[in-house]
Amino acid sequence: MSVFERWRLIRKGLSCGRSRRASSSPKWRERLEKDRRVRGFIFVLFTALCVVCGSWPHAHPTYAVALLTTVLAAGIFIPMRIGLPDLFGSNSRLALVLTAVLINLYVGKAVYLWSMRQPGAEFHALYFYVPTAFAPLLTTSLLGAFPGLFTVFASSLFSAVLINQSIPLLVNNLVSGFVGVYMTQRVHRRRDIIQAGMAVGLVSLVCAMAFGYVGETESDVLIEQGAWSVVLGFLTGVFVNAILPFMEELFCVNTDFTWLELSDLNHPLLRRLATEAPGTYHHSLMVANLAEAAAQKVGANPALCRVMAYFHDIGKLVNPQYFVENIDGGENPHDRLSPSLSALVILSHVKDGAELAQRYHLKRPIVDGIEQHHGDSLVYYFYQRALRTIEDCKAGVRILGASEKAVPGFDESQFRYPGPKPQSREAGILMLSDVVESASRCLERPTAQRIEQMVRELVEKKLAGHQLDECDLTLKELHSIEESLSFTLKTMLHSRLRYPQKERDGIEALRLQSAAPSAPVLSDLATAVADGGPTDQDAREAVASDH
Repeated sequence: MSVFERWRLIRKGLSCGRSRRASSSPKWRERLEKDRRVRGFIFVLFTALCVVCGSWPHAHPTYAVALLTTVLAAGIFIPMRIGLPDLFGSNSRLALVLTAVLINLYVGKAVYLWSMRQPGAEFHALYFYVPTAFAPLLTTSLLGAFPGLFTVFASSLFSAVLINQSIPLLVNNLVSGFVGVYMTQRVHRRRDIIQAGMAVGLVSLVCAMAFGYVGETESDVLIEQGAWSVVLGFLTGVFVNAILPFMEELFCVNTDFTWLELSDLNHPLLRRLATEAPGTYHHSLMVANLAEAAAQKVGANPALCRVMAYFHDIGKLVNPQYFVENIDGGENPHDRLSPSLSALVILSHVKDGAELAQRYHLKRPIVDGIEQHHGDSLVYYFYQRALRTIEDCKAGVRILGASEKAVPGFDESQFRYPGPKPQSREAGILMLSDVVESASRCLERPTAQRIEQMVRELVEKKLAGHQLDECDLTLKELHSIEESLSFTLKTMLHSRLRYPQKERDGIEALRLQSAAPSAPVLSDLATAVADGGPTDQDAREAVASDH
C-alpha cells in the first residue's frame, strides 16, 4: 500500500495509521544468505587464512602453500556442493563450518609450535597434544551429523597438511572426529557435549598408546600423552559448551538447547495464555504431547514440535472469548456476528500470533509454525453458515418476486486462512496434531475404534485437500504419524471403569462418610461385598481415583 492510499484511509477513519509488524526476515539478510558473490568471498577468505596458517612461521615457501591450500579448498567444496547442497547454498552455515575449521586449525598450529619449543620435543608424538575434535563437536551440535562428518574430513585434511605432515595426526583426527560426531548427533543437555569431549579424549588415548607402542616410545612418554589426550578432550567439550550460545546468536542457528529453553512454561506469552485463554492453553499442551510423540515416531525434531505447539495459538490472546475452547457455558459471541465477520475474527488469530511472536522475539521456526499450522484451509463452519444465509436470502427474494441478482454474493477466499501451507515436516506434524486434538473433543464415547477412524479420516482429508503437498512427509511417515496420534489419543481419552449400581452406591456412601464412616455405611459396604461388589480397599481406591 502506498503512502497516499494509507493517508486517504486514515482520513476516512478506515485505518489506524499503524502498520502490522512484518513477519519475514529483512531483505538484506536474505540477499546475503543466498548471494554467490558472498559465497565466493567466503571461499577466498578461508583459503587466504589457511595459507597464512600453513606459511607461519615460514616453514615452507608461501607460493607452494598457497597452491596446495587452494587445491585442497577446491577439493572440499566439490563434495559439499554435491552431497550437502543445503549447507553450500546457505552462506551463514557455510561460514559457520569454515570458521570452526579455521579455529581448530589455528589452535592446533599454536599448540604444535609451543610444543616444539619444549625440551625433548623430538622424542614426543606432538600430534596428541592438539585439540582435534573442536570443529566436529561444534558443527555437529549446531548443524547436525552430516555437516559434522564433512567438518571431520576438512579439519583432518588441513591439519595433516598445514600443521604436521604425519599419518598418526591424520588418523587421530579422523577417529576422534568420528566419535565426536557420533556422541553429539542428538544432544539434549549441556553435559552431553562434555561427555562427548571425554569420549574423544579416551579415543585419542587409545591412538596415542597404539602409535606409541608401534614407534617404541618410552612408557613415561606414553603416560604423558595419554593424560594430555584425556585432558584436552575434556577441555574441548567445556570450550564448545561455553561458546555454543554465542555461535547460535552469531550465525542465527537454532539447536535443541534453544527449543528446550523456549519450552519453559514460564515464558510471558504462555503465562498470559494460561490466565487469559485457559482453554487454548490446555489445548496447546495437548497438541504438544501429540506432536512430540509423532515427531519421535518419524525421526523429526520432537523438541521443535513441542515448542511450536506451545505457541501456535498465541494469536487467540487478542480475542480469546471468540474461540470455543474459551467459552465457559456463557453466550456465544458469534451469535451476534455475521458469518463473514466471525470468519474474519477466527482467521485473524494467525496474523495476530505472528505479530506477537515477532514482538517477543521468538525464533523463526516458531513464527513459521504459527503461520502454517492451518495452511490455506477453509473455515468450514462459518463458510457453511454463509452459504445457508445466501440461500435463505434467495428464498426470501423469490417469495417477494424480486430478482435473485439483488442478493449479494461473497468470495470463498474470505473464509480461507492466509497460509502458506506447511513447509517442513515439523509444521506438517503440528497441523495434523492440532486438527486431531480439536476434533477429539467432539467424540461422545471415545472408543479405540472411533479414535482410529477419526484420525484416519482427518489425515486423509488434509492429504486430499493438498495441505501437505509442500512439506517433506512421505506416505509411509504419514501412516506412522496416524498410528502415533491414535495411540496418544487413546491414552489421553481413556474411559473409566463403569461400576455396577451397588458398587456406585457403596462408593458414593464412602465418599460422603470418608471422614468418619458410621456403622450403617460399613454394613452397606459389607452387603455390597457379599453381593459380589468391591472390597473396602477397592472402594477406597475408586474414591481416590475419582478425586
